[in-house]
Amino acid sequence: MSITLVRPDGLHLTTKATLAQLAQDQNLQVFADGLIPRILAHFDLSSEASLTLAEALHRSGSPAIDALLTGLLVLDAEVNAVIDDETRVFPLPGFLTYRARLPLDQFPLNLMRLPPLNEGGHYRFTAAEPYGCTVRLDLHPELMITGHVRLAAAGPNLPAQRLSLIEARLDRKLLTPELIDAALALGRGTEQPLHPFEAQALRNILSSL
Repeated sequence: MSITLVRPDGLHLTTKATLAQLAQDQNLQVFADGLIPRILAHFDLSSEASLTLAEALHRSGSPAIDALLTGLLVLDAEVNAVIDDETRVFPLPGFLTYRARLPLDQFPLNLMRLPPLNEGGHYRFTAAEPYGCTVRLDLHPELMITGHVRLAAAGPNLPAQRLSLIEARLDRKLLTPELIDAALALGRGTEQPLHPFEAQALRNILSSL
């Protein structure tokens, strides 16, 4: 039985799928240049391979799971949770914010949806444990104008999260070294600079596009 289903509104995943199944799924091998399987392949999953996606969404502190969450965040994942016998759709950032109030045994998760992608998008991941960074953006091949910019990072005591200030600075702009440096300087917000590894990793990814 397949753990994914391709539909006009995107790629649907069952949250009962294990990390091992996600790493091998044929649809995920193609979607976003195989970003999710590539992230999982970076880590030794021997102790976590049997975890389900639903269980992973409720965990933090594991480099592999935190990295997986950065990938799902840049892909604009949405998750369906059953609350009071009704299915509600949560964008992943919102779900991660409130997950402590939504224990899995009381609020089951059914499906995750990854919305359709634009052609020619770029999808990159890099890690040096315990830090991991993921980038997704569209880039005009000639004008070098960005679109749909998504960046996410995770590290020690820093749960996986979107870097929204940096995204906004980079979106719909001419991608230059000066712009990249100015955007990365924004970090996670006031008095929350990026860790030097994160800043350099993101700079390397963005400069290579």
